[in-house]
Amino acid sequence: MPSSFEQNVNAFLACELSRNKGREVLSTLDLFSSDFVSKLESSKLLSETERRNLLARSPEALDQALLSGADVVGPQDLPASYTEVGGWPPILLGKGNLAALKRPTVAIVGTRGATTYGKACAMKFAEALARAGVTVVSGGALGIDTAAHEGALAAGGQTIAVIPCGIDRVYPAVNEPLFRRIENQGMLLSPFSCGRRTQSHFPLVRNIVVAALCDAILVIEAPGRSGSIHTANQAGEMGKEVFVVPGPIDRPSFIGSHNLLRDGATLVWNPDQILEALQVEANPSLPFDEALGIAAQILKVLSSDALPAEKIVELTGLPIHEVMSEITMLELEGRIFRDSGRYALK
Repeated sequence: MPSSFEQNVNAFLACELSRNKGREVLSTLDLFSSDFVSKLESSKLLSETERRNLLARSPEALDQALLSGADVVGPQDLPASYTEVGGWPPILLGKGNLAALKRPTVAIVGTRGATTYGKACAMKFAEALARAGVTVVSGGALGIDTAAHEGALAAGGQTIAVIPCGIDRVYPAVNEPLFRRIENQGMLLSPFSCGRRTQSHFPLVRNIVVAALCDAILVIEAPGRSGSIHTANQAGEMGKEVFVVPGPIDRPSFIGSHNLLRDGATLVWNPDQILEALQVEANPSLPFDEALGIAAQILKVLSSDALPAEKIVELTGLPIHEVMSEITMLELEGRIFRDSGRYALK
């Protein structure tokens, strides 16, 4: 059975209060009090919508979430990057390993409709940051978010997904297997009450939490108007450094990224540049084959004679999407070159 404190936290989050309103509520009501919920329900500070949200919360959902490993993540658990900027809400619900919150944190964000180039960049930056002991934070969405989480997990590092729904729900549903892995190797966090389904404005709330959690933010492939630009702007206003990976100037999906660069964001093309800014030492290079994994298999079948991507897929037996992702990064790293749609060792 949930403790009174856990019930209080869930009830407080259920109201979905603004920062100013929430602080006013917490200044008048004791979150640790056994009668917090009853006083909150009768509080004149709540609007009708907020009161309706509170009364609609699901005690059963809270029970089930706690039984499945969810817990309260309070100010004592949250990193200084969150508490020092007055991150809101001040208490979250989470699942996973609290140690992920005790490391340097970098948010990686970008469009859901990412190109192969964008996803490859997100994965490779996340891998390098995670190997250096940095926790990769993102929003659990498709595209860049998913690639960033996958990259951190592939490197054996830690990653945090801030989800726009209750901690007991999965959004998007297709990422359920990914979220289960994140629970085991990082954390899921939610600023919403248990059982709450996502609403149209919830991703904006999620974005602010992502911005507050990170020490710095990396934007990869963001259109002119997007959630990732909102997250980057929020992070910038909080005093966090904004890094941007550039892309082709003729792609609409990079307009927002290039606008950030125009407005003063820091251009990066190597994860070590972010690690240097955070004063985090990069891990020593791993042995070639072990460090590159899939890329090493691709390099093994290449020579000075250029091959089409289809032939590389045939020779390696790898899925086409993995081959194209790795080829993009190998080309960026200067290990291979492309000539008329064919690839060869440089």
